[in-house]
Amino acid sequence: MVAINSPQKEYITEEFKKLVHKNDLISRKEFSGCAFVKCAFNETVFQDCRFLDCTFTGCDLNLARLTGCSFANTQFKDSQVLGINWTETQWATSRIPFAPVHFSGCVINYSIFMGLNLKKITLRKCSARDVSFEDANLTQADCAFTDFSNSRFLRTNLTEANFIGATNYDIAPNLNTLKKTKFSLPEAMSLLYNLDIQLVDDPSENT
Repeated sequence: MVAINSPQKEYITEEFKKLVHKNDLISRKEFSGCAFVKCAFNETVFQDCRFLDCTFTGCDLNLARLTGCSFANTQFKDSQVLGINWTETQWATSRIPFAPVHFSGCVINYSIFMGLNLKKITLRKCSARDVSFEDANLTQADCAFTDFSNSRFLRTNLTEANFIGATNYDIAPNLNTLKKTKFSLPEAMSLLYNLDIQLVDDPSENT
């Protein structure tokens, strides 16, 4: 089994299975084309690491810190990625045109994406409760079938984003950018609750 706490700094197309690094420090490592399968990194600090074309499947990164880390085309699948402050990564200062990470079937509750470029990000079939999306760019994001309970959208660009099948979102149309954004009923009715209008159940009784 390949270890990542050795002096080795660069890993290319390696597969890491069932590694356990809880409350650990992993610093200045570079991973390219690597696969992490059922690994436990909860409360671990990744410091100045780079992830390129990597996948995390069935992993636990709850409350991990990604200080100074950079990502490109990295996939998280069926993983616990809870309580991550993504603004601590190099994401905020990079000029990449699209989101560097994608999530499918993941738990990303209590995470922070405030002000980040999430263009074309995948947040599909996830639990995204109490997540901060203020001032973020979710243009063309795929947010289908995700639970957004108590998540915060403010000055968020949702142009052409896909919220079909998404649930429990609270999005004020007048405080966010909605252009060709896709929603599905009945959840889309929540958009009207943020407007200064009155909804009438039976118009024949109110004429």
